[in-house]
Amino acid sequence: MRILLFTGKGGVGKTTAAAATALRLAERGHKTLVMSADPAHALADALGGGVLGDRPTEAAPGLMACQVDGLARLQQQWAGGGDWPTITDQLSAALSAGGLDPLVAEELAVLPGLEELMILLALGEEIAAGRYDAVVVDCAPTGQTLRLLALPEVLDRYLERLYPTHQRMLRSLGLLGRDRPSASSRGGKAGVQESLALAVSRLHERLVALRQVLTDPAITRIRLVLTPETLALAEARRAATALALFGYAVDGVIVNRVVEDGELDIPGAPSWLGAWAASQRRVLADVAASFPELPTCVVGNHGVEPVGMKCLGEVADQLYGITPQDADPLAGREPAALMQVVAEGKDYLLRLAMPHVQSAELTVQRVGEELAVSVGGHRRLVALPGLLSRCRIVGAALADGVLNVRFEPDPDRWPEDLFRAMSTAATGGAEQ
Repeated sequence: MRILLFTGKGGVGKTTAAAATALRLAERGHKTLVMSADPAHALADALGGGVLGDRPTEAAPGLMACQVDGLARLQQQWAGGGDWPTITDQLSAALSAGGLDPLVAEELAVLPGLEELMILLALGEEIAAGRYDAVVVDCAPTGQTLRLLALPEVLDRYLERLYPTHQRMLRSLGLLGRDRPSASSRGGKAGVQESLALAVSRLHERLVALRQVLTDPAITRIRLVLTPETLALAEARRAATALALFGYAVDGVIVNRVVEDGELDIPGAPSWLGAWAASQRRVLADVAASFPELPTCVVGNHGVEPVGMKCLGEVADQLYGITPQDADPLAGREPAALMQVVAEGKDYLLRLAMPHVQSAELTVQRVGEELAVSVGGHRRLVALPGLLSRCRIVGAALADGVLNVRFEPDPDRWPEDLFRAMSTAATGGAEQ
């Protein structure tokens, strides 16, 4: 399975690009699902105005479509006793036992982002089912998409911390150290313990598996959609930075609603059209300079909204060509590695892709066994490989869109014999 995510500033045409891509994939024989994760729910309109529900239905031969309703799925979870309600119910009970008002405890136990979590889990369900060759996701506008894609890592860390805390609570209640509860006793405290542990474990496994798929560039790619406007380009640059920070691969840029040269020659064309076209040409040059490593597709502005299969097919022609020998919608330039560790003498360099960033916008610090990187209002804790966890940071520099963090072995954290052997090898045997 291949997964393509389309995102961009609101109103730039990402829904159109996603729907056109999905249609072309289906026409080429790929069993395809197009999902909308955008609360605006514009996918049904783009496909021609039919009714789209929360579950996939056929929109065209070989093409299934759905508009994920995060709120409805959250309500279904609560009504059906899913994993997350089990977790929040026990958190609420623990907070109440600690002296909080039960109503306050219940509100604190329901964390922000649960609706977005339901959208992610819906995507995870379709991936796990394996019914499709390709899944195309019409994402929400950039800011919401970045929060959505950061959720698996954030919630994974939360669950990692929740489970040990739960064990300590059980220990304080004297519930640890007992034999595995029998079926007859599972309705009591031991049953609560087991149900919570299972709920945390299942949700943790689903989030880890989903993040592995979404951050694997061999499976998942993201395409940035923008219009030839300065503000849209600025947001696309920021999105590229944040996506790289969280480990997501971008493999293309789509510039939508570009005034074509032929439109300027139409008799009676308004005088402002030429100035608008000139402004767009300047932004297009900036797009090429901003994303030199990525292929850029241009979609013309025909003055008519591309609604319905016929219009979407015309957009697909501009994106991918007309004949079967033209561009494959699933093809894209292989993205550069977003994180690498390389040896340099006796030191090691951790290289993190940080496109479109100035040094003044970036902060880096060591937090235990992790590296905290903050840029543009986004912060990620990068788990250090075992090798680097035994090293100390001696410097960091940003060059050509790559953050280079230099580590040197910490003699207090390396076995003495191994550290001596490394030092000898680095100096070419001069110590012997």
